Amino acid sequence: MRQLLQLLKWDFILLTRNQIILISVIVTILYIGIFQAIKGIEEVDKVLVLIIFNDPALLGFIFIGVGVLLEKNEHTLQALVVSPLKEVNYILSKIIALSLISLGCCVVMALAAKGPNFHWIHFVAASIGTTSLFGFVGFILISNVHSVNEFILKSALLFIIMGLPFLGYFEVMDRVYFLLFPAQASIDLFNASFVQTSLIQLSYGYMGLLIWNVIGFRLALRAFRKNIKR
Repeated sequence: MRQLLQLLKWDFILLTRNQIILISVIVTILYIGIFQAIKGIEEVDKVLVLIIFNDPALLGFIFIGVGVLLEKNEHTLQALVVSPLKEVNYILSKIIALSLISLGCCVVMALAAKGPNFHWIHFVAASIGTTSLFGFVGFILISNVHSVNEFILKSALLFIIMGLPFLGYFEVMDRVYFLLFPAQASIDLFNASFVQTSLIQLSYGYMGLLIWNVIGFRLALRAFRKNIKR
């Protein structure tokens, strides 16, 4: 536990030094401006879910991937082979740091758009679960790339694929086609934060995010071990 806390402190220092927190604050302010502009449109809650979903998804996916890739290119990861640092702590530290930042940004956006009138438990679970899920995906993706440009190129395509469940959410296609997509559970849980949903859909949101996060963590750990051997 002590090692994890030390890593967490160091990750917050790196996030501050690399201006990730500042970028997150700026993006949050921009989103708040968008919320104020769309308050009067129909189905504003659906647009709200789309916008808020993007923040933890992008934060977990892009910043985890780019951050670890830079450490990989600087040979920091290779040094872990001969260090007492636990691989699990390294992964969890980065996931927890970004999840906390993402949660803060998401709460501010939700308050700006809806006030305190939303289901806090569902919202917190969706924010943290989405950030961690996409963070694990970021760890997995970097095992097969060697530059930031290559990562961004491949991540753009993967992010589009991960976001396909929004076709079901906006009723362009039947939602049932996307039940095996990891992002579907996240969307359902965010949606349950703002509107009344069925118990089946709510249970799917919680169970789906939990299962996909467990799978993501195991694959991320395998990908991380692959990275430090190169």
